Amino acid sequence: MEQELAEVTRTLVAAVQTVMNPEVTQQTRLEAHQLCEEFKDKSPLCAQCGLILTSREHPSIVRNFGFQLLEHCVRYHWNTMASQDKRFIKESVMQLLASGTGSILEEEAHIKNALAKIVVEMVKREWPQQWPTLLSEFNALCLMGATQTELVLLILLRLGEDIVAFQNVQTQRRREMLQELTGNMSELMSFMLNTLQENATKYQQMSQSETECDLHSSRIHCKVAQVVLLTLTGYVEWINMSHIFARDGLLLQMLCLLLNDSQLQLQAAECLLLIVNRKGKLEDRKPLLALFSEEGMSTMLTAAQTALNVCQDEYYYRFMKSLCQVLTGIGGQLCALWGSSSDVKQPANFGKYLEAILTLAQHPSQTLGSYTHSLIASFLRHEDISQDPLLQATLPRILSISSTTLVKVGFPSHNDHPSCYYSRLDFDSDEDFNLFFSKFRAEVAEMLRLGTMVCPSVTFVYAANWLETQLKKPIQYGVAEDTGLCNLSSPSFLEWDALAVFLESVMSRIMTIAAQSPPVDDGIRLLKDLLNYETQDPLLLSCLLSCVSALFPFILYAPDILLVVLRKIFATVVFNLPGQTKGTRSRAVKNVRRHACSVLVKICKQYPELLLPGFDQLYSQITQIGDDPDQLSQMEKCTLMESLILISNQFKNFEKQSKFIEEILLPVKRMWLSEEFKSMFWSTDKFMSYIGVDQPPVEPSSADTCGINRSHIIYCINTILAVLKRSKWPEDQEVCKSGGFYCGQLQDGSPVYRNPSTTHILALMVNLLALIRNLNTIWLPEYLHKRHPQFNKAYDLQDVDKLAVLGIQPLCVDNTDSTSSKQPLERMQNFIASAHDNSYHILGNAGQCLGVEFYNSPGLAGLLLDSVFTNHEHLPDYRFRPVIRVFMKPFIQHCPKEYHQVVLLPLLARLCPYMFQRLREKWDVINKRAELGVELDDESQEVIDDQLTRQLTREYIELIGSICYNRRFRVEPSDENAMADDSEMVAPPSGKDDGISDLGKLVLNNETVCPAVLLCVYSGLSWNDTATCNKCIGLCWPMVKHLLSEGNMTSEAACHLFTAVLLGLQQHGQHEACQAMLLALGLQLYEALRPSIPSITSVLQQVPNCTADSIQHFDSKLLQTNQKSMPEKRRKDNFKKLIAGVIGHNIGQQFKKETHIKNLPPIFKIKPPKPPSVVDSEDTDVGICALFTPNQSSEGGP
Repeated sequence: MEQELAEVTRTLVAAVQTVMNPEVTQQTRLEAHQLCEEFKDKSPLCAQCGLILTSREHPSIVRNFGFQLLEHCVRYHWNTMASQDKRFIKESVMQLLASGTGSILEEEAHIKNALAKIVVEMVKREWPQQWPTLLSEFNALCLMGATQTELVLLILLRLGEDIVAFQNVQTQRRREMLQELTGNMSELMSFMLNTLQENATKYQQMSQSETECDLHSSRIHCKVAQVVLLTLTGYVEWINMSHIFARDGLLLQMLCLLLNDSQLQLQAAECLLLIVNRKGKLEDRKPLLALFSEEGMSTMLTAAQTALNVCQDEYYYRFMKSLCQVLTGIGGQLCALWGSSSDVKQPANFGKYLEAILTLAQHPSQTLGSYTHSLIASFLRHEDISQDPLLQATLPRILSISSTTLVKVGFPSHNDHPSCYYSRLDFDSDEDFNLFFSKFRAEVAEMLRLGTMVCPSVTFVYAANWLETQLKKPIQYGVAEDTGLCNLSSPSFLEWDALAVFLESVMSRIMTIAAQSPPVDDGIRLLKDLLNYETQDPLLLSCLLSCVSALFPFILYAPDILLVVLRKIFATVVFNLPGQTKGTRSRAVKNVRRHACSVLVKICKQYPELLLPGFDQLYSQITQIGDDPDQLSQMEKCTLMESLILISNQFKNFEKQSKFIEEILLPVKRMWLSEEFKSMFWSTDKFMSYIGVDQPPVEPSSADTCGINRSHIIYCINTILAVLKRSKWPEDQEVCKSGGFYCGQLQDGSPVYRNPSTTHILALMVNLLALIRNLNTIWLPEYLHKRHPQFNKAYDLQDVDKLAVLGIQPLCVDNTDSTSSKQPLERMQNFIASAHDNSYHILGNAGQCLGVEFYNSPGLAGLLLDSVFTNHEHLPDYRFRPVIRVFMKPFIQHCPKEYHQVVLLPLLARLCPYMFQRLREKWDVINKRAELGVELDDESQEVIDDQLTRQLTREYIELIGSICYNRRFRVEPSDENAMADDSEMVAPPSGKDDGISDLGKLVLNNETVCPAVLLCVYSGLSWNDTATCNKCIGLCWPMVKHLLSEGNMTSEAACHLFTAVLLGLQQHGQHEACQAMLLALGLQLYEALRPSIPSITSVLQQVPNCTADSIQHFDSKLLQTNQKSMPEKRRKDNFKKLIAGVIGHNIGQQFKKETHIKNLPPIFKIKPPKPPSVVDSEDTDVGICALFTPNQSSEGGP
């Protein structure tokens, strides 16, 4: 036997070394690996060989394999082992704990963890019933020394994680072990506290010694203390709070003291973090305020100040992040507790706490700044804390820190600021940092707005002083000194940019505080200083405009400077650098001109009454600028027209507004309705020639006549869209009636208003629809071949859109001084995309902005069918998405009930069957590709196509929700940003308002539309997209409920729908949330369909391991008359057991070897008390004897 063991052991050692040898061939490694795995599963010598291989004479990789063999025996063979074999393994493993490893400082961590895993696996199967002496054995081991103490602590850590965190033990065994663990928690916590206290104290004492022996001992004690802290992290998150605060809060005291120890501070902070972030009853969390003690706060403040002074050390930075999270966690508890009862107010040493927070907030790391600013915002949002004098006294310092953090520095690829080092530790790229900084800046801005609501005078004075200082500072160009213009990293631009954000945040709230009058005089003075500041730097000029825009509310108190403000804006609108022309303007110049146009629109939108008296002057100036062909771009011209329309809405006179819009649209109307445009719109060949896609590219762009043609089309489309979005009727109903906007009411009594632009827009709509039809038709194969070879990619998705689809941030490139223009292909791509998207924006906004008059247009449904839904099947997903999201969704949501039948139903009868077929085919391809593992040559294109299909699917399911249900969706006007992905989830029906809408009933009663909608929603349950599944689940049951109430549910349909739910469980069962919702839906369907459609059980019979007897047993419980007495949870559990064979698993779990842990006999077996017998009652006379006593009255008869 020993010889056989020795031979097998040598073979295994060789196999393990072969597996780990990088120089052997793949085939040799595979054979060695197979030998090891087969030995694990089949050899009866597994345990004996494992023990031999764990010997310290072997290398660590061989020892690790020996521990794996032992673990395998325990996990998979324990239930079939004889008692003596179990005893042998248990005693051998305990012996390994006692003497089978190296010393605490020498043994490798993976060996210790491997040994701890084996013990935990035995504990799961034996403790406490069959191993009652476990804890006493652990205690005896700990008395042997630090090495054994560490192993015991690692076992306790893993045991706590498996029982509570991972919960990878079946319910009964988990409950028994948790009960035993909880029952002994006082002793366990006392053991860990004593061990921590003893070792931490000895470590700190011995580390001061100079002798090598004491230093070696100090390292041992330090290691034990670290492992105790690590073990505590597995328990402090869930044990009873009384254990944490036991012995007068000794644990908290020790953790706070250890924060100043360089070797233990990180582990102590991580342990403390779990404690301060605990949830639960407020009363249970009150003792956490003990952390505000003098000793606790002084320690934390000292730790923060000390770590702050350590230069660029990764370990200390990790500690600082943990310490910062501890402090913010304490602040979170304070927010919850302060004011919750009369005895919880400002804690002691609150000032030191704020000092510690502000100390960390000053750190160059923006990650720490994000933590601290979020906490300060919570304080300022809190009703009681925001009024605390100590907090308000620190506000000036908070503002000083915030003004620094708003400066955009710290890119990982740079080395021009201390933040760069920490950014390299936190972020992988400049793009990741850029995304984070946008969120961080928003957090700081929100904090400034809240601070302004609390102390408006303090924040305004700080902003004013900063602005005055900045106006006097000389311009610092940084590395761009030679050019004489700032770039995105120039110090002056960074400061102005931060100042603009600060000022906008303060001013957005200061005018809304009713209790305090705004600082008008100071505000007007600042505005005048800004207007007097002159600069020819486009970046600084843009920041200056932002500041002017922020201070604009003060013009209400000084209308005389309105003209100066407008003059400044218009000077920026026409801003140019010397030597630049319309075609050679730099990116910075283009941006500042567009910014000026946008500022004018913003002002006109917010203060139209103020600008109304000067409307004619504004109109004249804009017209004058627009007449110069070398001045304004098409976009600038269109934006300036928007500002005029916004002011014209204050005419509050239908005829006057209509006449003005007619005047604005006249140049567009002449072009749009010209014979040239009409012939081009109604012929695809002429359209392609007109835009130049069938001709070779022309450079430069100024010589490209087709490029000029394209710009005319885009200008017309953008102007139509601008007029449509900005032209409105008054909000007040009486004003509408007096101004001629009111024109009746609908059947439900809601008023009908006229939009001044309706007549003019509808006149242009026919050619717009013809353009849309052309944009569809150019995708036909015969027209794709007519493209010039250099424009073969002209219809492709643009690079920036590809990045957006993939969720990749665009590269951070400073191109402010770039004067290069787009290449011909890029210009063509931009035109196709803009014309297509904005055309649908017009249609999408028409229903909302034009109202009933648009839906009442003669033959509207036919016109849309002949344009939007002609040749639409050739459009790729990225072109079809606007049809669903930008056009159909708002078009349906704003359609009056009276037009559902004549306008919407014909469109849905075309769209819904087509979409179901399209999506089903696409998902079949995706699923088949996933099953077969097929890879395309262009992987990036495959990912893009996959993502586009997912986005289109989600948006179409949302559209079905808009069609069928009464609930309110978040609807925003269709604009240029509407192509962004929407993560809005369709929640499951939860209330009375979630019933089927009138349009939904119309759709579900329609023979053409209903099957397409219903099947699409139920098919979506099994498409490989969790978001789509979640959206579909919320739509499924109300549809079936309506069909059942109408008597339209057939047996075949019922079986198909129930099958779809089971397929969804097969696909998404691995996700707990999806699984729970699908199980609830499946049970709901089965309960509703089973009584009237018995054939639905045939679907269940196809589920693996689901027998006819189990179905009958389930039905007997489900269909009994008192079925409601069965709790819903039990019904769900029974249903889940019934269909368990179909529920999908994560791919990592699908081929996992199952472990079976047998339940042990109950610890206590308590028989339920019997109800007292009537005979055994204390009352001796219960009336039973009287039943047999002869009637006395009958005995005395005559």
